[in-house]
Amino acid sequence: MRSNVLLKALILGAVAIAFVVPLTMIWGVVKDRSRYRDTVTAEVAKSTAQSQTLVGPLVVVRYRERIPTASKGEVEQVREGAEILLPDSLSIRSKVHVETRQRGIYRVPLFRSTTGVVSGFTLPPGLGISDKHQLVGEPTAEIVFGVSDPRGIRAVPHVTLDGATLEPRPGAGLGWLKQGFNVALPAGAAGRRVALDVDLELMGTDRLLFLPIGSVTDVEVSSDWPHPSFVGAFLPDERSVTARGFQARWKLSRFATGVDEAMTRIRESMSGASSQMPDGAGGASGFLNTDLGIRFVQPVDVYSQSERAVKYGFLFVFLTFVAFFLFEVLRRMAIHPIQYILCGAAVALFFLLLVSLSEHLPFAGAYLVSSLACVGLVAFYVGHVLRSAGRGLVFGGLLGTLYGFLYVILQSEDYALLLGALLLFAVLAIVMIMTRRVDWYRLSEGIQPGA
Repeated sequence: MRSNVLLKALILGAVAIAFVVPLTMIWGVVKDRSRYRDTVTAEVAKSTAQSQTLVGPLVVVRYRERIPTASKGEVEQVREGAEILLPDSLSIRSKVHVETRQRGIYRVPLFRSTTGVVSGFTLPPGLGISDKHQLVGEPTAEIVFGVSDPRGIRAVPHVTLDGATLEPRPGAGLGWLKQGFNVALPAGAAGRRVALDVDLELMGTDRLLFLPIGSVTDVEVSSDWPHPSFVGAFLPDERSVTARGFQARWKLSRFATGVDEAMTRIRESMSGASSQMPDGAGGASGFLNTDLGIRFVQPVDVYSQSERAVKYGFLFVFLTFVAFFLFEVLRRMAIHPIQYILCGAAVALFFLLLVSLSEHLPFAGAYLVSSLACVGLVAFYVGHVLRSAGRGLVFGGLLGTLYGFLYVILQSEDYALLLGALLLFAVLAIVMIMTRRVDWYRLSEGIQPGA
């Protein structure tokens, strides 16, 4: 008798483990759909503009100098160098409007920002070039702004210096900051303080970032997008997020950003044989590593939630088998392994339904429809297997409770481990209580086929 029960338990265990294969395949479908969504997002960004990082303003002073020869008769060499001056103060005010572009069944957030930049520079005599340099000709100076994707600059920036309008030119012209725009610094600006005002309209996707390069930097961003994710090296000092949008503000000093040290390294790289970035740098943002800003995320990532749900798939199949086995033990009714497999297949199919429906419905609605369909199917089938509609309804109620508990776990990510542990403990306690008087040695006696 004991061998029959043990054999049945081993068979059911093997069947439950076998369901790892279809659940893994469903998990693969979720990952594939997620990657396809990312591909669509990249295609939209490719046809509009990608994520944007605004760098600047920087005053770049280029010069040519003679290199003293070691001995007479050697050919005199001329080396090109550059000096970068940072603003004393930098104030950025950006208003962002977010719209969605649809490609197939996917929606991609696209932002349009109207950004005002107010900065002040104290330009030293000689624009910071030491008298030790043997200059060849007069140095040239320009004010440089960098952006990640210049396609997002849909309108000509408006630039004024001390009230005088300057004409912007495309390109940043630096080895490590090639994309953007620049304006020529007027003659006579050296040796005094100047005020720079820039109005810039910038378009992009996914995220908008700024580099706090001023001695004192003040950044304020407001938007009608109610689902911001604050990213970068610094979180905002002040923020307000409502259903109508958000406002955020950062206040930083050069002591926090370490911009002086970073710019020293940039100057050294520009004054060497090459103006390219050092190996391993990932552009201005990666080099300074002090960017701050916002990512415009979708309110619900259905693929992330579906992936988390599939991870509980084996637990659901296992608990369904446990409930079936309890009916078999307590009601003395034999249930064939094929019937276990069919019920397990219905439970596993729930996760595939969830993924497919969530692409067209809100996640809560997709979850409700998928769970009702699977619970109804299992309750109908179990009612006929156990020859009792009441037992089928009880089994369906237990399965529906599990689905409800899973939804709570998915919505409470921070407490998912705790809730999962409590669920397992509760199931084990119920099984132990219900089977506390079962005589396992005589379990097989008197069992009748239930189907």
